[in-house]
Amino acid sequence: MGWEVRLAGGIPDPSLYEGVENVANYVTRVFGFMKELEEKYAGKEINILISGHQCTTGTIRAYFEGMPEDGNVLKLASRNGELKTYEF
Repeated sequence: MGWEVRLAGGIPDPSLYEGVENVANYVTRVFGFMKELEEKYAGKEINILISGHQCTTGTIRAYFEGMPEDGNVLKLASRNGELKTYEF
């Protein structure tokens, strides 16, 4: 008999599982990090490599391209080994 995880969107339901970060808080935190990078490096000739899981790569893409209407950043995520480039 296997375990079934209850999902809220693409993540385990934060209201049921301790330690799962609320999606809105996560997006705010990642957007804050991206804003810091933009303020520090925009307009400079510099390359920054960021590697992450689906939730991170999807949220970074949402920072540059906008949030999906349904808030599901996972559908914006890079595939394994896929490289995306963005400019501030």
